[in-house]
Amino acid sequence: MESPEASQTNVIITKGIFTGLPTFPPSLSGFSAVVVGASGISGQHMLHVLSQSPKRWSKIYALSRSLPHIPDNTDDRIIHVPVDLLKGPEETAAAIRGARVKADYVFFLAYLQPAPKPGASLWSNTDEMNAVNSDMLSSFLQSLLLTSLRPRRIILQTGLKHYGTHLGPTSIPNMESAARLSSPPFPPNFYYKQEDLLFEFCRVHAPSTSWNVIRPSWVLGAVPDAAMNILYPLAIYAVVKQAMGESLDFPGDWDGWDKEQMQSSAMLNGYLSEWAALTAPAANQAFNASDGGAWTWGMFWPILAGWYGVPWNPPVMDESKYKAIETGPAPRGYGPPGKIRYTFSLVDWAQRPEVQVAWARIAKQHSITANPFKDIERIWSPTHLALVTPWAMSVRMDKARKMGWHGYVDTLEVVMETFERFAELKMIPPVPFLSRMDERSIHLG
Repeated sequence: MESPEASQTNVIITKGIFTGLPTFPPSLSGFSAVVVGASGISGQHMLHVLSQSPKRWSKIYALSRSLPHIPDNTDDRIIHVPVDLLKGPEETAAAIRGARVKADYVFFLAYLQPAPKPGASLWSNTDEMNAVNSDMLSSFLQSLLLTSLRPRRIILQTGLKHYGTHLGPTSIPNMESAARLSSPPFPPNFYYKQEDLLFEFCRVHAPSTSWNVIRPSWVLGAVPDAAMNILYPLAIYAVVKQAMGESLDFPGDWDGWDKEQMQSSAMLNGYLSEWAALTAPAANQAFNASDGGAWTWGMFWPILAGWYGVPWNPPVMDESKYKAIETGPAPRGYGPPGKIRYTFSLVDWAQRPEVQVAWARIAKQHSITANPFKDIERIWSPTHLALVTPWAMSVRMDKARKMGWHGYVDTLEVVMETFERFAELKMIPPVPFLSRMDERSIHLG
């Protein structure tokens, strides 16, 4: 017979499109939270998650250089603290003191993507990425010491680059227990440096302060800044294709079309981060983050075309049309290197004069002020890579599930809501044929 100690009841709830979300006892209340990087795609959605529970999170401090969108009906619970972490710990500490910040829990979501050299790949400038992102976390942790703040838990969001998914084929599915990639032969990985900084801080201040690391895939959501947002350029691509009367062409090959690429809703990442922070057995653990379902571009491409009423084309059959880039050694430690193949680049497409002229007409017609062509490399490169990368990007969620996490969302529903939100933010025109659908209404031909 099973002992009483072996049984546990988890009460889960649904919020909108998100199901299996955790509940917490009333005793977990009156906390203060610090969200670092609050104006980014992850930070803004973290604010939304925390603001939904006013009794649990009585004060939320939003640290960022620019003013984030403050969710409605939060009264004065969210306080924006303007700060540039790259200006050093003393200036960060001064901003924290000035705002009288209290920090029971910290959600560190700040990330900067330095521009690569002209013609270089998105993640080629590893030295600058390492320096900038490590310095931001180091500056913040030092500012905690300078202000005598000792959070109960610090949650650091990194990502699947931890496993080398940006470098080539990895062991599928990616597991939290995977060994770090050695350098050389692989380039330095700033996620490792960030983790080491966090681990050491928590080691020194144990047991009062513990940590979590959250590792999402591509983060999906709508915020005014389009950086590292793979859905915004995709929406622009479809909008312009419709306006020009052209078909929706897929840039990658059949491997890119068919690969499984799990996605990570920014909202669900926020719910997972909150659960990890407030779950005692989850202390000092890393967790993968994904929506929980399978996703391929081959599944989505006809749906996207249907939303805009345009024809669509799968990968080109003519092998002579493809350009190929071979990566270095496979991060999984064996097998051939990866080979990225594509017939055209979305970055090059976005630079075409006729494309930008078409968008200018669209923007004027719909009073859109957002300019997706102001920083083409930064905005369009992530989407191009997401589409043409041929190796799978999937993760095991078993570790979090065994500890009681059951959150799930249909990625297609996330994309729908994100496109709707883009339109609300006046970043794109309203999507003409956007509609909810289930598997029975999806036709791929």
